Amino acid sequence: MQNSGGQSQAGARKVVIVVEDEPVIGALIADAISDEPGYCAIHVAAAPAALEATKHVTPDVMVVDVRLPGMSGLELYDRLKKDPRTNKIPVLFETASGPDVIGEFRRRGIATYLKKPFDLNEIVAYVKRLATGPSGGSPPLSVLPPPA
Repeated sequence: MQNSGGQSQAGARKVVIVVEDEPVIGALIADAISDEPGYCAIHVAAAPAALEATKHVTPDVMVVDVRLPGMSGLELYDRLKKDPRTNKIPVLFETASGPDVIGEFRRRGIATYLKKPFDLNEIVAYVKRLATGPSGGSPPLSVLPPPA
């Protein structure tokens, strides 16, 4: 599904890795994305499994829960950004957390997240925009509330 450069081949399905420790939520998100024509979602329950998965496939998008056991979603994001193979993968965060996490998003320049509870159609729409949007220096899709 991936060519030697790590990019999806034209016409190939878009690959999405969903990192969610709640099995039911992870399965719902992955199934909703996989139901879209041209998309295949892989659900993993922890950050180390996500890092391992990125060694075998370069996803077009990652959907990451902020609060994960062991390594948090933010720590996973930091590791992805330090690796030249994964630093351009768009990440959509999902969170039930409050203002402290929003501050961490801003500090890292993260502008793409959804608060729980969320609508599955909303996640699918964001994933599709991130997977098909222009890359390389373009501004991220912003779903941050305006600064107070």
